[in-house]
Amino acid sequence: MGKGRPRTASKRATKAGGGRIVSAVLENADVFRTAKTNGTIPKEPAKLVLRRPPDFDRKDFDRKARDLQRLSQQGKLKKAKSERPKILDRNSGEMRTKSQIYRERMIRKLERKKSQGHNVKDTLWRLYAGKGNVGPGKGLDPDHIHELQLDGPDEYHNLRLKDTYANRMMGSDISTALRNVPEGHPVTIRVIP
Repeated sequence: MGKGRPRTASKRATKAGGGRIVSAVLENADVFRTAKTNGTIPKEPAKLVLRRPPDFDRKDFDRKARDLQRLSQQGKLKKAKSERPKILDRNSGEMRTKSQIYRERMIRKLERKKSQGHNVKDTLWRLYAGKGNVGPGKGLDPDHIHELQLDGPDEYHNLRLKDTYANRMMGSDISTALRNVPEGHPVTIRVIP
């Protein structure tokens, strides 16, 4: 074996399949894997580490990371099911999630502003684009400020617009990192600049 630079994190902890750098890893993942295998529950909280991948929107990532760090310091984060129940949308008469309804409300609001002469073309275009599968900087999604999978409420006051790609990738990375953490277990956040 050659003498190289010592590895500070496993490849698994820093890259997902295909070489994509992940935004969230569980610092003490081995504790939770072992506990799951043994049928025990760790006494320590799940220690989630967030780091912005280069293809994430910096402003959106920093804002999300600060919010999650603040919620962590307040002891409000714990692993939960990420359920999005559907409710009746009074405008369409269809059953939809609050995120879908929020997106449509924002589109209607921006369409009104556009008709009044406001320059909202880019934001409006990104909201429409966010309905599909898009890359970095191409669309906007409603994002739960306090993640549903970290016991956040599925309410309109907990939603704001965020880059679609960063929102979906970060949510997926957090979910993957917490896969061995039992529901209801406390989670702490540490952000690496």
